[in-house]
Amino acid sequence: MALQPRISEMYRYGVTNDRIGNVKAIADDVNETAASGRKLKRISDDPVGTIRVLRNRSRITNLDQFRKTLDFGRGYLSKTEDALSSIYNSLIRAKELAIQQSNSTYDDPSRKAVAAEIKQILNHVIILGNTSYSDKYVFGGFQTTQPPISPDGHYLGDDGFIFVQVDEDSFRPINVNGRDVFDVPAELEGKRPPLVNILQNMYESLFYWDREKLHQSMVDLDSVMNSVITTTASLGARRVALEDVGERLDRGESQLHNDTNNIEGADMVKSALDLKRVESAVNFTLQASSKMLTPSLLEFLK
Repeated sequence: MALQPRISEMYRYGVTNDRIGNVKAIADDVNETAASGRKLKRISDDPVGTIRVLRNRSRITNLDQFRKTLDFGRGYLSKTEDALSSIYNSLIRAKELAIQQSNSTYDDPSRKAVAAEIKQILNHVIILGNTSYSDKYVFGGFQTTQPPISPDGHYLGDDGFIFVQVDEDSFRPINVNGRDVFDVPAELEGKRPPLVNILQNMYESLFYWDREKLHQSMVDLDSVMNSVITTTASLGARRVALEDVGERLDRGESQLHNDTNNIEGADMVKSALDLKRVESAVNFTLQASSKMLTPSLLEFLK
């Protein structure tokens, strides 16, 4: 019989210790939530929510990769557009020179000087035709590792279009058909020479003064300039499409971040209230435990 009070005290101590441990675990969890700003700290907190968060993070990682691809596509198109703009301006200059020299008011030295400038324009167009971006030639179609325009002006590229994946469901072209500008498109086969040949003919017609050949070169040049305009327009459409994809990627990433924050983010006002409540609970538990573990002498003698 003398052991009963001792057993009772041990049981009461164990129960009290468990209560303190439980309230302390709750307090630690609330403190961790408030400190980290995250209510989802482990899988057991919300298994379904954890899976959604992991999926969202995976999608955000994919979006980052798509955005890098999109930036590459923008740069590729921008470099192509700059080259086409310079080519068009060069052709305008060549046409202006040809119009000036198309009458008989200029002498032979003057025409030869203009022919030299046409030759410079020809060489400049070849350089522009071999424009590259990130070590890839932009006018060669699939042939991106070698210059698409040979030193004598022949087109060495193909008609391939390069597509890049810009989101989970779509691919977009980032190049134009260089053949339409530097060679002869299928619909104009036999109707005019390639661009470099036209400029070469214009040079020879001025250097050796062949008015008929000069006039034909001007007609051919107009045809090429129309091709450059058409190609540039298609380039603009591609750039608009990429900008639209970029905006959709931004909206999609924002939605994923919002969804993730709603799942794992803690409400700071609620966390502050929880801290206050758990502080009161801890104090109450400690006070109650102190009374339970400090029986009076009268209670002990019973």
